[in-house]
Amino acid sequence: MGRLPEGPLEVRLAVTLFLLLIGLSNVFGALQVKNFASFRPRELAKIVSPTSSFESNGEGISESELPADLEALDEPPRHIERELLIQDSHVHLPAYALTAALLSLIVFGLRLSSSIRVILVFCAFAAPIIDFSGIWGAHLFPRFGVLFATVAIVGGFLMGAAYTVVLIVALWQCWGVERRRGGGSR
Repeated sequence: MGRLPEGPLEVRLAVTLFLLLIGLSNVFGALQVKNFASFRPRELAKIVSPTSSFESNGEGISESELPADLEALDEPPRHIERELLIQDSHVHLPAYALTAALLSLIVFGLRLSSSIRVILVFCAFAAPIIDFSGIWGAHLFPRFGVLFATVAIVGGFLMGAAYTVVLIVALWQCWGVERRRGGGSR
C-alpha cells in the first residue's frame, strides 16, 4: 500500500492519464445532465417520472392549460421512459463499477491512512448506487419524485467528489511537492 508515488514513470503516467480521461468524461457527463435533465430536483423528477403522473402541475391545472413559453416551443419534450432507464442502468452501472474498481486500485497505491482509503473506496462504489436509486425511485414513486431526484443529484456529486479527491492526491503524490519530499526519483 502507498507505493504508487515511488512507482515507475509508466505506471504513474498511466494512472494520471486514466484519471484525466475519467475526469473529462465526468465533465461531459455533468454537462449532459445539466443540458438534458437539470440539476434541479423538481425538473429531474418530472423528466424521469411516468408520463401520466405529471398531467397536473400540482394546482389542479392541466399542463396544457398553462400559458405557453414561446422560447420553449422549439425544444423537444424531455422525458425518460422506463425502457431508456433500463438501458442506461445496463450501460452505466457496469461502467461505474469498473471505474470504482480502478479508482480503488489507485487509492490502494496512494500514501493514505486506512480509514481514508475505506471512505474513498466506499464512496466510489456507493455513489453510483445512490445516483441510480434516486433516479429509479423518482420513476417508480413519482409522488416522492423530488426527494428521490435530490438523492440522485447527491449521488452524482458524491461520485464527482470522490474522483476529485483521488485525482488531487494522486497528482500531488506522483508529480508534486509530495513526490520530491518522499524521495522518489524514478
